[in-house]
Amino acid sequence: MYGPLLRHVLLPLYETRLRGRATLRRLAELERSEWQSSQQIAEQAMRSMQQALTFAEQHVPYYRRRFAEYGVRAKNVHSPSDLVVFPILTKSELRAHAAELVAEGVRAPLHASGTGGSTGEPLRFGFDHRTYEHRIAAAMRADGWAGAKLGEPEVHVWGAALGDESAARRMKKLAHEVLLRKRMLNAFDLSAARLEVVVDTIARTKPGVVIGYTNPLYAVARFALASGKRLPAPRGVVATAERIFAYQRELIERAFSAPVFDRYGCRELMLIAAECERHEGKHLNAENVFLELYRGSRPALPGETGEVMLTDLVDRSMPLIRYKNDDLAVMSQAACSCGRGLPLLASVEGRVLDMIVGPDGRLLAGEFFPGLLKDHPGIDRYQVYQFEDRSISVRLLPGAGFDPALPTLVEKKLRAILGERARLSVEVVPNIPMTRGGKHRVTVSEVPLELGALP
Repeated sequence: MYGPLLRHVLLPLYETRLRGRATLRRLAELERSEWQSSQQIAEQAMRSMQQALTFAEQHVPYYRRRFAEYGVRAKNVHSPSDLVVFPILTKSELRAHAAELVAEGVRAPLHASGTGGSTGEPLRFGFDHRTYEHRIAAAMRADGWAGAKLGEPEVHVWGAALGDESAARRMKKLAHEVLLRKRMLNAFDLSAARLEVVVDTIARTKPGVVIGYTNPLYAVARFALASGKRLPAPRGVVATAERIFAYQRELIERAFSAPVFDRYGCRELMLIAAECERHEGKHLNAENVFLELYRGSRPALPGETGEVMLTDLVDRSMPLIRYKNDDLAVMSQAACSCGRGLPLLASVEGRVLDMIVGPDGRLLAGEFFPGLLKDHPGIDRYQVYQFEDRSISVRLLPGAGFDPALPTLVEKKLRAILGERARLSVEVVPNIPMTRGGKHRVTVSEVPLELGALP
């Protein structure tokens, strides 16, 4: 009873009538537009890109100056290939020119946000409320693909707020969670004792979907299987914020008896792409985000790994145009069998700074290290760190059943692949720190990567 009451009465009354928000209307629009043809969606995305460029040129000081420096005009953009001559917004430029990126005439305070800065350099940015509504609607659509239904219980294994929050803000968040029946569990606090509480909470809640960071979900699944605790099967488990590897997907699906729905996003634009029920790739959130992939100075072809560049098609307060977020991804040429016209990402390969360069110059990425280390239950966590001189340190955090001979065995396996001359070491460490955003980086590299120079 509560589900229909929430969907048709309580939420429209609160969200639309009382708060004047367009979230539900935008959700309905997205649920219609996803079934348009791929050509219709591509044409609309290009029109939205042209509008974003025109607005930036006329109203945003940073882009007005940069477009003039590059000698480019928004009116000359008619297809994606015309974008190659436009400037790219890097993270360092976003840090340095944040004030200049705010559109002229903005009066209302922006939603302040930022990233933890895994490289030690946090980012700060903002977006308007209209953009927030569009982003929440896109997330709700993707939740629906994973089986979520408004009014049904959900469990979120998510990052807790860091720093002080006002009592009023805490009460507002709690009321929102109670209304939507969302149970929030702290992904940053997953000790052995806490894992038991989390598993028991999920069992009592019986959620329709479980949503969380990939590595905390994997820890929960491992604990449930090891302890023999049976989890109630949700319709789907959404893994996001961190890359998911095949062995993690398999174990999470086994523990929850439910399919995993992989999702890709970044704090700067929130949802970028998400899996639907067919799991044939990640559908781009094409109505809100324009994505380009580049390999050096040229666009990456379908099937090629390219550096991600993103444009927010909605935000008119602090728009990010051709923003390079340091991720790597592969576009699919195929259409999804679900019938949605939204384009597909074949895979997200991780971050540029996460790619390990082998002694022969080849890149070690994807399933390489997880595939090598996944069958050693005595390792709680690990990290592969490459220094600027290309030497590699494999750091192992021991867990229950750790074999003291394991470092020697791991080094032997690595040398069989990388060669005896590879400069590598395997060490046991007492801790592997998370990023400021509470995520775990499997690989970290100090070696500059020129993707365009690779074969």
